[in-house]
Order: sequence, then structure tokens, then C-alpha cells
Amino acid sequence: MSTTTSTDVALMLVQLIAITIPSTVVLIKQLRRSDNLQWQYRKLSFGLVASCITLLITAAIVVLSYFIAGLRLPNTLNAGLLLVIVGLVPLGAFIAVLYREHRKEYGP
Repeated sequence: MSTTTSTDVALMLVQLIAITIPSTVVLIKQLRRSDNLQWQYRKLSFGLVASCITLLITAAIVVLSYFIAGLRLPNTLNAGLLLVIVGLVPLGAFIAVLYREHRKEYGP
């Protein structure tokens, strides 16, 4: 596969990740509002959301690492990509905090 094709695919993956993460956060908000779910289903739902966020963050790191390693980008773009990768980690921490708060409110 040529570098141009690989770059195009990587850009499409970044776009897909960019539109998927906000919708996942909206699902978390909806999950927190649902008062009629039993704790088992809440726990399962948070597990599914956590796995989704983990997979999205991992995919983002892999794709952005491709840009850093595979392309000769200026140092400022490399720094920006690294900041994006590091910036995804707090999203995972945010999900963990929400889960703990939700567990205190609805859990056993």
C-alpha cells in the first residue's frame, strides 16, 4: 500500500474516532439519567462504555503514532499529535470517576 493511501486511511480513522468519542460521552450522560435500570445492568453498561472508550483511545494512539513515526512532519505537528494522544488519557480517567460516583449513588 502506498504512503498516500495509508495516510488517507489513517485520516479517515482519525475522523471516525473524532465523531465517535462525543457520541459515546452522550451515551454516558443518558446512562446516568436512567433511573429504572437495575445495578447489574448499570454495571454492564458502564463496562461496555469503558471498553468502547478504551478501544477508541487505543485506536487513536495507534493512528496518531503512525503519523508521528511514518511521516516526516515538522516538530510542531509532532508535538501537537503527542498532546492529542496525552489529552485522550483524561477522558478515560473521567469515565472512571463517573463510574465511582454512579456506583456510590446506585450500587450495592
